[in-house]
Amino acid sequence: MKNRLRRQWQITRDPTLTANFNRLQKSVTRRLNEWRNDQSNSTLESFDPEDQSLWRMTKRLMRFPTPSHPLFIPGGIALSDYEKAETLVENLESHFQPVTNPSVPAVIETVDVALRSYFLSPASEPHLTTHDEVQEAIRVLKVTRPLARTVYRTCH
Repeated sequence: MKNRLRRQWQITRDPTLTANFNRLQKSVTRRLNEWRNDQSNSTLESFDPEDQSLWRMTKRLMRFPTPSHPLFIPGGIALSDYEKAETLVENLESHFQPVTNPSVPAVIETVDVALRSYFLSPASEPHLTTHDEVQEAIRVLKVTRPLARTVYRTCH
């Protein structure tokens, strides 16, 4: 009935139909809210601390479900879990094939030389910062306003 009134109002733009439609829409919304409230009240009243039902509901409400997005495949969209699994299997199988023969011997030799030189070269000692260097760096900083004001403005 609500949709029929709305359709008639869209065609005629009659103000009385608008009032009837708005009244009916508010009534439906109010009744739906009352029903939802009754359902939640009955659910809350049914909880019993002895059988862990309150804890199960709390855990269910606190858990955020992981979204399951569709995967695009050549034939369309993979929506079901089975289609998604098959798509991922095909993709991984096509990308991770064992290498039976090296493709370019010159490139392999260059990589081997680079790896050997990297592993055989001694590690350089890190440059440690002294207390005086830290104090000098802090002294050189240009402070335009107090830090507390800056933190407050960025956080609020």
